[in-house]
Amino acid sequence: MSGSDSAPLADLSVDDLATRARDGDEACFQELVSRLRAPLAAFLARRLPSPADADDAVQETFLRAYRHIDRYDPGRRFATWLFAIGKNVAANHRAAERRRADLEKRGASGPASAPEATSMPVLAAEADELWRGARRLLGAESYRALWLRYAQDLTVAEIAREMGRSVVATKVMLFRARKKLLREES
Repeated sequence: MSGSDSAPLADLSVDDLATRARDGDEACFQELVSRLRAPLAAFLARRLPSPADADDAVQETFLRAYRHIDRYDPGRRFATWLFAIGKNVAANHRAAERRRADLEKRGASGPASAPEATSMPVLAAEADELWRGARRLLGAESYRALWLRYAQDLTVAEIAREMGRSVVATKVMLFRARKKLLREES
């Protein structure tokens, strides 16, 4: 965009800016960051234990939004899409904090926990392999629903909103995906 085209950015709605950003206009994405940074920071500050964590989550949220702007659906509100990403980032942060706290607790219990600590990379590798297997077996929608439920720790209602489905349809999709994975396991 040329310098003369940047003046009307202030007149555009957030959703119009997002549509232009999706089409490759980086100035529009920067304007989105400028407009939505403060409300996103306030939203994340209520979900995370410290201001530093919230600041990190804001950065991570905008980075993910930028990387995946092509997935933004202009038929929906951009702020809702962005805040859903932020909610996922905050949930991931809290889960990582819980894992760290659990590891520290185990480490404080003495030498008996040393084998557990050395097995953590093995467990992570096994989990990665399970997700890869699920991706191979399931369709994209079923895999995404399972990922949102178990990796992102979203509720069924949140998954339904994220995927544009009813709660009942989401429950059925999750049930069928789990059933298919169990059949393959046996």
